[in-house]
Amino acid sequence: MESSIEKKVTLWDSFSNILFFSLSDKLKFSIKASLSMALAYLIPLSQGWSQASTAAITVMLIAAMGSVSESVLKGAMRVVGTVIGAIIGMTLIALFPQDRFIYLITLSIIVAIPLYLVRAYKGDPSIFMLSAMTMMLVFKNGEVDDVFIYGLDKTYMTIFGIMIYTIVGVFIWPVKIEDTTTENALNLTEAQLQLFLDRNSSQEKREKSLAILVENETLLVNSTMDTGTASIDMLQWNSMIYNYKSINEYLTLLSMHDKEEYTDNLDLYVSNYKLLESEVIQLFSEIKLSWATEQQIKIPKEITLKYQAEKIKELSQLERASFITTMQDMQKLHKVLCKLAEKLNRIHNPLPTFFESENIPQNKRFLWGDIEHLKGVLVTFIIFWAATFFWIQFNPAGGFMIVALATGLSVLTTFTPIKPSMLIVVFSISFIFATFMYVFVLPNLRYGWELGLFIFVYSFISFHLVNPKMTIFFLLGLFTFGIANTMYYDFGIFLLILLMFYLFLILLHIFYYIPFSTKPEHLFIMMKKRFFRFAQKMLERGRKQQEGKVSYLVLLAAKYSEVHLMSTVKKMQLWANGIDVKYFETMDKEKLLAFTKESEKFAYLVELLYHRDLMMKNNPLMQILSKKYTLPYFSDLLGEYAKGKEGKDIDTFWKDKKQTVYTVEETLSKVLSDIDFELYSRNDIAELYESISLRRNVWLSLFSCQKIMEELDFSALRQSRF
Repeated sequence: MESSIEKKVTLWDSFSNILFFSLSDKLKFSIKASLSMALAYLIPLSQGWSQASTAAITVMLIAAMGSVSESVLKGAMRVVGTVIGAIIGMTLIALFPQDRFIYLITLSIIVAIPLYLVRAYKGDPSIFMLSAMTMMLVFKNGEVDDVFIYGLDKTYMTIFGIMIYTIVGVFIWPVKIEDTTTENALNLTEAQLQLFLDRNSSQEKREKSLAILVENETLLVNSTMDTGTASIDMLQWNSMIYNYKSINEYLTLLSMHDKEEYTDNLDLYVSNYKLLESEVIQLFSEIKLSWATEQQIKIPKEITLKYQAEKIKELSQLERASFITTMQDMQKLHKVLCKLAEKLNRIHNPLPTFFESENIPQNKRFLWGDIEHLKGVLVTFIIFWAATFFWIQFNPAGGFMIVALATGLSVLTTFTPIKPSMLIVVFSISFIFATFMYVFVLPNLRYGWELGLFIFVYSFISFHLVNPKMTIFFLLGLFTFGIANTMYYDFGIFLLILLMFYLFLILLHIFYYIPFSTKPEHLFIMMKKRFFRFAQKMLERGRKQQEGKVSYLVLLAAKYSEVHLMSTVKKMQLWANGIDVKYFETMDKEKLLAFTKESEKFAYLVELLYHRDLMMKNNPLMQILSKKYTLPYFSDLLGEYAKGKEGKDIDTFWKDKKQTVYTVEETLSKVLSDIDFELYSRNDIAELYESISLRRNVWLSLFSCQKIMEELDFSALRQSRF
């Protein structure tokens, strides 16, 4: 979708493009990372400092964690993390100077904390990784002489590596965070208007418009505002983001399913519906224009819908619920658009900007309690002790470094698509390349600039030509050379160092399968069960709430499920994509991925229903309905799927879509016919029908999932490949 806002190209940008031949972002990153590696070696060596490799390892870790943009603040935070890790590490050494076993037990427990945070944190995890690595690196192989000097040297060189990487990142091709908020907001408004116009179109057209909407919402949420020139603060901007998300929610509900027959003549049921629809379209158009030209928006008055009660009575109960919910969502959409328009008028006004911000939920920066994160920490703990046992028994070249590397880098291989077997292949290629360099190139270097160029080229090959997920393992070959001011060329020592790296990779390979299987098909089946269990717990909470049987455990299970439902769907998509279908002849990968996409839609609706149930928990009509409802509960069906049952084993009530809808319609008619609606407020009645309609949407969404599930042979994924 093209934007009507033109990007400004500065003179420096034009000059830079000509001078540097329009270098790609990846090439710039590779050059900066390689230069940092070279400087991390050359500066310490020129000053006679020890532990130059520690600074280089620090640069390697930061670059391999995927950091692109750098700032002084980010560098300072990494330094803080390193200092904290050093303080903890040296404090443990001071507390247990002779009790090495107690020291190692304590270290293994404490180091698991930052490595858990590496997994749980949604931002740059290098801060916690450096903290954990520093804790282990300050340990001098169990020696007692000059241990604090050794620890200080390690800490100093780690900080030096951070400084080098930060300075290079800030001053050489700095990644300018372009303020694209206006452009992204305009594009999102265009996508919203298009989806609103397509809400009653074909399913294919709606899905296409919805996909564009989701893509543009992600761009807007992730865009960075230039707070130095912006006319609003971040709190106000987040308030506008909240409005945009609310608009997307209503648009999604309005376009979720095929239109009903009655929707062709909505003005028969609401006499001023055409006015409401035209004002919504006008608001979208003027908001889009306001982003582009800062033009003031004419905000209409709030519309009171004029229902035609006699015509509405002709609708069935489910149609009535769908109709009333549609009108409610249209009205809410109109209201939110007016709020957004008012805020735009204020920020485009030359007077100081002020508007009240809603009480919006804060974005969570950590994903607490994820099961794979917790199991990953356990695997890391086991790897630490397996490597420690090997170090104690055989004292390999590199000493305790094998423990630090195996423990720290286990974060990259536990419950991720990166297979240690592939890493061993990558390192073997690196080993061949490193051997060639060690024998034919390194001994012939005479000057510092030659060494610097050699390190730069070696690093550039790693960062630019190797898969980014495996860069760090190819780059490990550089550390087998033992580069120092005084070089000792001994091929035996070189092979021993190579052996050390192979040993920790073999450890990672062993614990990739022990004690938890990480085969994609196994993890997908597990995520599928967990997905349905989380959905069941969330819906069960609403049911128990209306029945007055809610307990603390039910509340806790529902809250945990709410936090992890969508992330579980993302894991399903990740592992479904990783399944090698050549081992499973009856499995269709396209249909499998289509199932995960439908599951994402279903999860979105379950989350909406969960939050609406919380808002309606005191509705008396909902309580009456829950007491008189006699059909099987929807959460019970999800419980069956959570147990791993296939479609053929499910109660026949849930298999026939038409029969299910008909039976539910009959039950609702009987229950609602006994209720005297005159005794209840219009808001209570609207909430009742809104809840019924949303539940119907959840049913229809699951039926779409079931349709694909019936075409998939999930039992094949439980079979052994061998």
